Amino acid sequence: MRTLYRLLRAGFHTGLLFVLPWLTGALTGMAFDVGEVTETGGQFASVFALVIVPLLVLQLVAISIKVSREIRLQRAAGRRGFGVFVDAVDRHVRILTGRGLGMAAISLVMVAIALSAKWGQFGVLAVAGLAIMYIASTAATLVSAFAVRSFDDRVRRGRGAIDREMSPTVVDAGDPVEERFFLARVPVPPGFRMHIEEQLPHRLGGDTRFALDRSVSRAEVTVSAPLPRTPRGVYRLGPADVWYEDVLGLTRVFVASRASASLRSLPRLRPVVFDRKPRSSSKAEGPLSVLARIATEEHFRTRPYVQGDDLRRVHWKQSINTGNLMVRVAEAIPYAPTRVRLVLDTFLPPGWRMAATTGGRKLKAGERAVARAPDAMDDVMDLLVEGWIGLAHMLLKRGEKVTLVAPVRDGDEIVVREIECKRGEERKWRAIGSDATWQHAVDPDALMARVDPTNAKASSIVVSAGLFAGSTRPLPGTSFVIADGASVVVDPPSDDLGFLRRLLISDYPVGADDNRTDLLALFSPRPPKPEKVRAELARATSFAVEHARSSNAPVTIVRRRGLAISLEAP
Repeated sequence: MRTLYRLLRAGFHTGLLFVLPWLTGALTGMAFDVGEVTETGGQFASVFALVIVPLLVLQLVAISIKVSREIRLQRAAGRRGFGVFVDAVDRHVRILTGRGLGMAAISLVMVAIALSAKWGQFGVLAVAGLAIMYIASTAATLVSAFAVRSFDDRVRRGRGAIDREMSPTVVDAGDPVEERFFLARVPVPPGFRMHIEEQLPHRLGGDTRFALDRSVSRAEVTVSAPLPRTPRGVYRLGPADVWYEDVLGLTRVFVASRASASLRSLPRLRPVVFDRKPRSSSKAEGPLSVLARIATEEHFRTRPYVQGDDLRRVHWKQSINTGNLMVRVAEAIPYAPTRVRLVLDTFLPPGWRMAATTGGRKLKAGERAVARAPDAMDDVMDLLVEGWIGLAHMLLKRGEKVTLVAPVRDGDEIVVREIECKRGEERKWRAIGSDATWQHAVDPDALMARVDPTNAKASSIVVSAGLFAGSTRPLPGTSFVIADGASVVVDPPSDDLGFLRRLLISDYPVGADDNRTDLLALFSPRPPKPEKVRAELARATSFAVEHARSSNAPVTIVRRRGLAISLEAP
């Protein structure tokens, strides 16, 4: 179906567009008397054959040159098949912009009005509009057939380049990042502008768009813009699409896909606070508990005072008896750090998944259509990772030996990564937190089965959203930290006027292509509403708490409280 749609769209942008004036005249003649015009039909056909048909032939020749060139490049890259041919045809045939299509449609309506009203001067204006559209599209196709080759040759020989970077490349979530493009002597034909565009990942909250004039053909130019947002995650951007657009904005020609970059946004290290510290007289109650220390009358040894000793340890009675300062040395059991394994559960059960194209999301070339989580669940994952990293930092400061375990994506596979936390290496193990995403390959049971078996003495803390409790009973010494996901799912801004506002008020400047209706989003499956996601998350949290209690496992709830992460009793 997708291939057929692209073929029909390509046919409309070539042959059908040239036939539309005849179809418009025929349909108008069926409703109105156009006898006076019919008498000059032969002369009109002769002029059309001498002027318009050669333009169509030139367009077809130029399109065939560009399509054959791209197919050779695709074959060299190992991609073959009818789908590759259809994609190449669709990309190089669609040269009319929304403004160009609008001009063609208005000109055809003017032709129909002129024929029905027998208004000759109005018909001249309509034909002039169509002629401008035909000439502009043919010129753009011919220029692109040779300018694109000049672009490729100059880049291949090192005489021109388009590079891209994020500055800085690694940041903390929420820090400002600037996107930069470096252009060196990139050819731009006369009468055209160069556009660099890319739809950024939805979490970054915007698109990449730059428009440059012919000055980039003669010098080195740097353009930059800040990213709207930098939430936690790893983002691979590019390659960006490079286009030539004529100065009238009627046609746009695809040139190449160039310039890739990457950005890693680390989860913020937030302080962890307890609503009330869990205290216990036994370490079996869980690694988050603090051993209760009560006053004892234990025996102690004494030794002579050495400079630097704490004066509070001076044994004054024995010092008076001996005539020398003596200090106490308690016969206490030395502290043994607890081995703690922090396990991040990112499993997304089938009931929580939705299609990759839900909400009009577009897939990049070569990207597989893999089921994904609703967009509202991204904030829940941020809460999970911040709680997971915050607990590791807190336990490490307390002197415990902490190991982080999380399933992360490695190419097309999900692997379980395990790393030991060390002081001074926070950015190293926070980087795993930026790799964490929702996945549906490793459930909690499989995750616990894959952890290092040589570390059997370690207590486990499972940080989870409670979406899937598992089918096996947790091992002794396992604790649960359940994220209150419903608290971070927010409602989108309300639109009181609804359809009336969208009809009368534009979100972007008048004439911008962004104001047009997104048909892909209009006919794509709708994502679940935030209130529904919130209700399901609250139900999942409640069930996960009851499941942990039925297994006699300690359980706490993690929530955001201002800038801190709060651990609270359920």
